[in-house]
Amino acid sequence: MKNFNKKGQAAIEFMVTYGWAIMAAMIVIGALTYFGMTNPATSLPDKCVFSNAFACKDYQMNPTAVKVTLTNIYGQSLWGPITAACTDDTTSTCTCTVSPAVGAGATLDPENEINVTCNNPPDYPFNTKEKAKVKISVNYQKTNGGYSQVSLGEIYATVQ
Repeated sequence: MKNFNKKGQAAIEFMVTYGWAIMAAMIVIGALTYFGMTNPATSLPDKCVFSNAFACKDYQMNPTAVKVTLTNIYGQSLWGPITAACTDDTTSTCTCTVSPAVGAGATLDPENEINVTCNNPPDYPFNTKEKAKVKISVNYQKTNGGYSQVSLGEIYATVQ
């Protein structure tokens, strides 16, 4: 009889010990969640990445527009017309302008910059102090009158 009681006592001690450990882990996870530590949007860094011919030099997001400065890193002149288009998280399209304008037959020399400004539709403004993602495509030509090429970019940043 005594051995049976000792086995029962060991089982109860085992369950109580691990019960406290599990409860402590739940409290820690709850506290981290409460204070926003488990939200990936707050822990991911801002970034601006472009493919092919352009590098992101500077960028800014505000509730109604995204502004990005791109540098020609292709190693040779890019031909116009250079145009841009964008979409945001809601898959709504934004209207973009490129300045200085690089029209048909004009060139953007290596290491020169263009500014792309994309305005959000009024129905879909970004929320201030929250992260937002915008995908921008910049169209250009490698040769005068050549085929249109696309440089895809993505900006993930905190709205100012």
